Amino acid sequence: MKRALAVMALCLPALAGCSGEPSESDMRALVEGHTRKALERQGIPFRAFDGFRKQGCVDSKEKPGQHDCYYAATFSPQPGQPQMTVNGKGRFFKGAKGMVFEDLGAQPR
Repeated sequence: MKRALAVMALCLPALAGCSGEPSESDMRALVEGHTRKALERQGIPFRAFDGFRKQGCVDSKEKPGQHDCYYAATFSPQPGQPQMTVNGKGRFFKGAKGMVFEDLGAQPR
């Protein structure tokens, strides 16, 4: 019985990964890349978020197999300026080359 429980415990993380829901680190990398490109197009340098937190994901109602996820990202918009935190929503799904991010909007707080 103990052995069966140990095997089940080892399998659970693998099963959780099968849902297709992105990890916090996947989300951070994709949102940072998107933010970097958007700001650099405007001539604003961007290094990285100072903080990033996954707030949760739900299955997309419009696009089955995709996840609508909420996050909070903290960064300094310009050197020397105070940090700001943005609450965002994005759609994440597995594409041919890995996880893909589609921006669904962000609101500063």
